[in-house]
Amino acid sequence: MGELFAGRYELLDPIASGGMGTVWAVLDRADGQVKAAKMLRQADAAMLLRFVREQSVRINHEHVVTPLSWAGVDDRVLFTMPLVRGGSVSGLMRRYGALPPAWIGHLTAQTADALAAVHAAGIVHRDVKPGNLLLEPTRRGVPHLLLTDFGIAVPSDEPRLTQLGTVIGTPGYMSPEQVQGADPMPSADVYSLGMVVLEMLTAQRPPADPVPTPPRVDELRTGDRGHDLVLDVVAAATTYDPGTRPTASQLRQHPALLALLALPLAADDPIDVVDDYASLAVPPRTAPPPPPPPPLGTAPHPAPTSLLPPPPPPPQHVAYPAPSPPPASPPDSSPTAARGTLSAVVLLVAGLLALLAGGFLLLG
Repeated sequence: MGELFAGRYELLDPIASGGMGTVWAVLDRADGQVKAAKMLRQADAAMLLRFVREQSVRINHEHVVTPLSWAGVDDRVLFTMPLVRGGSVSGLMRRYGALPPAWIGHLTAQTADALAAVHAAGIVHRDVKPGNLLLEPTRRGVPHLLLTDFGIAVPSDEPRLTQLGTVIGTPGYMSPEQVQGADPMPSADVYSLGMVVLEMLTAQRPPADPVPTPPRVDELRTGDRGHDLVLDVVAAATTYDPGTRPTASQLRQHPALLALLALPLAADDPIDVVDDYASLAVPPRTAPPPPPPPPLGTAPHPAPTSLLPPPPPPPQHVAYPAPSPPPASPPDSSPTAARGTLSAVVLLVAGLLALLAGGFLLLG
């Protein structure tokens, strides 16, 4: 059993490490689910505020990872998110090298959809790169991508947490204006996506030049339709002037990208997006085992039964007619009744005679 954080999250395995902290696979004891959790590495004020910002970014979109909950103990804080089990685009390229144009088309379109939702929420991601593009384990089918890691994302209407001129981002993917310390703008994310698209085509990480320049796509053309369509997308996204770059929504509708989406996934493509965390699956909860049998020579205890009779059925409310008064009884004229009346009269007369006789005796 790993460390139990905040009495709820069991730390299983570290997944990744970044500038803000370490991402763990954790078991949530509250619901029995394996999740991803980012744990803050240091707790200075600026880092803590960035951490709060990241866990507060909740964009309801099928291609954006949304935080679930957070917890803190002493000087450590973590927040959880769904565990995306297919790895990242970075891992996919390490495994298979350059990706086919049809795959690049789907991954580019889904990233553009995610960025459009992020930008519509007034947020600039500032760190679009292959390692932050996660994949569901769709095996050989159409890939499903999710944008993650909003650790250095910044809302456009909130103050910056870095000093003026400080460069925030990953070298090689930052736009020229981002490297020069300009205010974060959505167009910088589009440039970063263009550099990711070029890397998916060539399997070569872009150079971390001190002053980046847009790639010379014309020198990379081969005449292959799919290959050159990808380069058309790269050329549009990496225009030097941010004012002339398409937005994420416009890039999603670029004719070259739409043409890439029309390409079928080849049946002989070796790419297989598998579950990288299958070993972390939690076994389903089962019913408790039955009690052990009684020792030999003892009668088993019968199941307890209730000694109370079953409750009576509820009364039926039925209207009955009011009962009529009983008829008056006629005087009894039977011989038995007559004899009883005569005996009573005789006894009364005898009593009076005895009383008179007693009176004469006392007077005489």
